[in-house]
Amino acid sequence: MINLTSSEQERLKMWENLDPTKRDSAYYSVMRKASGCSGMQALREMFPAGIADQMNMVLFSTSGVHGTYNTIEDAEAHIARPGEDTFAEVTFLIIHPRLVSLRYGTCEPQTQADIDYLKRLRATSHAALAAIGLKDA
Repeated sequence: MINLTSSEQERLKMWENLDPTKRDSAYYSVMRKASGCSGMQALREMFPAGIADQMNMVLFSTSGVHGTYNTIEDAEAHIARPGEDTFAEVTFLIIHPRLVSLRYGTCEPQTQADIDYLKRLRATSHAALAAIGLKDA
């Protein structure tokens, strides 16, 4: 059994491990955002400054079985003009390469500050992904 800090234990409450034998571990796991937990809250807990690194990064608009291909820009358009044929939900996939772990869910940005946060997180995630495996990264 791995000893978790209180912060790590709180984070795990935001996520449901798909493997029932690993409920208290993020290692070698796939987790979905827990129902009742805001996707924006979960992302801000994991990335308080909206900055990814080679240990923790995010892909957006991942769709699949957990949502749509809606982009951050689609959500931004919805915030600017609600009521049109748009919506704000954006799917995400958090990658933890060294833990061999994935977390997925949806978030619904409400403000331009949320959009700016997501764009910063996306840009730093792309940079972190590109740097993996480079000697001086």
